[in-house]
Amino acid sequence: MSNREKRLITVREFQPIFAEQYIDGVYISKKDIQELRNYIDEQNSKKLAGHTGINEFLKPIKNGVQVNNYVGIIQTNSDLTIEILPKIYGKNWKATDAHIIRELFLRMIRTIKRVDGKTFNMANLNSRKSNLLELFISMFLAESDQIIKRGLKSTYIAVQSNEKFLKGKLLMMQQLRKNSINQSNFYNEFDEFLINSPENQLIKTTLEFLLSQSRDNTNLRLIREQLQFFNLVDSTRYPERTYQKIQVGRNYNYYEQTIDWCRIFLSRKSFTSFKGSSLAIAILFPMENIFESYIAALVKKTLSNCQVSSQDKKYSLFDKTSETKAGYNLRPDLVVRRGNTKTTIADTKWKILDGNGPSQADVYQMYAYYTRYRQKNENVDRVILIYPYSENYPNSEYRSLTTEMQKLTARIQVKFVDLLSNSIESDIAELFLLS
Repeated sequence: MSNREKRLITVREFQPIFAEQYIDGVYISKKDIQELRNYIDEQNSKKLAGHTGINEFLKPIKNGVQVNNYVGIIQTNSDLTIEILPKIYGKNWKATDAHIIRELFLRMIRTIKRVDGKTFNMANLNSRKSNLLELFISMFLAESDQIIKRGLKSTYIAVQSNEKFLKGKLLMMQQLRKNSINQSNFYNEFDEFLINSPENQLIKTTLEFLLSQSRDNTNLRLIREQLQFFNLVDSTRYPERTYQKIQVGRNYNYYEQTIDWCRIFLSRKSFTSFKGSSLAIAILFPMENIFESYIAALVKKTLSNCQVSSQDKKYSLFDKTSETKAGYNLRPDLVVRRGNTKTTIADTKWKILDGNGPSQADVYQMYAYYTRYRQKNENVDRVILIYPYSENYPNSEYRSLTTEMQKLTARIQVKFVDLLSNSIESDIAELFLLS
C-alpha cells in the first residue's frame, strides 16, 4: 500500500479535524492542519466579490479545522487526502458506514447536470471506485476517451524551421544568422496542421498529473493508454496561459467538458468558487445543490403524469407597469402542476432542523410563493419546505386565515424526506399528492 493510500481519511459534514489525532488510522500532523489553514488564509485574502465565503466550506478552529456543508475531496500538498461525505440520518437508523453513505451520495450526485454554470455528465459515475478522488479521475478519463475515439483536434500552428524549400515567410534575421554559409536553406515561418493544440496540451498535462495522483490500477492503466495518443503533443508548464490560447468554436464543443475537468485538476479550481495553490486538489460540491437536484429528479420520475418545473421562472414578485419595472424574480425549486386543477410549490433545504423549526426568512419566502402564484390565477393548494429527516422537529403546517370568513389565504407545510428509506420514491409521491 502506498503512502498516499495510507493518508486517506473519510469525514462527514461539520466534522472537526484536529492536529495530532488519528482518523481512520491516519495521523493528522500539524503540517496537515497548517496547509489547510493556509488555504483558508489564501481564500480570505482574496475577498472576491460575489464569491462564496471560504468559511462556508472550511473554517479554522482551535488546533484544527472544521468542514461544513460541502462534500467531495480535497488533497493537501503533503498528500493528505480528505474525503468529505454528507451527514445523513434516517427514521430507523443513522448511516455510519462510509460505503453506504458514499453509495447514496453517488446516487444523488448522478442527478447533477450543471455546477457553477458548467455542464457535467455525472450519470455514469462508477461506484466501484474506492474513493471519490478515483471516481472523479475516472470521470475525466471517460470524457478524454470520447475525444480520442472521435479524433484529436488539429489546428494550424505557426512553425519556425530551417528548410530546403521556402514554405512561408522568410525570416531575414534568422536567415542571415543561420544560413550565411549554406545559402541553399531557407529559415522561414509557416503554418502546419498539427494536433499540438492548446486543448490537447492541457489534456496531456492533466493525464501526466493524474498519473502521479491516482492509485487505482484501472485508472492508471487507462491514463497510460491514453497518453500514447499524445506523443506528438507538448505538455504545458503554464496551464492558465494555455487556457487563454483556446479558440472557442464549433470544433471546440466536444472538448468543452474535458477542458472543464482539466481546469479542476490543473488550476485547483473546484465546482465552487475556491481555488488556490495551498491545496493539490479540491473537488467540492455544495450539498444544498445536490439535495435540490436529487429531490427534483425523484419528483420528475415519480410524478411523470404531472408538469414539473425546476427553478421555475414564470413570475416576479412585482409586475411591470407604465411607471415601474418588474422586480425580484421568484424562483422556487419545484413547481408541480396537476393539469389545470392544482399547483404545489416546494423549496428544498439541506439542513437538519432543530426544535426551532424553519427560519423566518424561509417561511416568508414560501408565503410569497403562495400568494403571488395565486394572484396569477394558479390554484396553489399548498407550499412545502422539504428537509432531510430530523428527529427533532415533526411534520408541521402553518395556515393563514381571513378574520371574517375564515377563508384560507396561505398554507405552508414542513415535510421531511428519509434519504435512507427503501421506499423513497413512493415517499416523494405521497409528499406531493397527499394533502
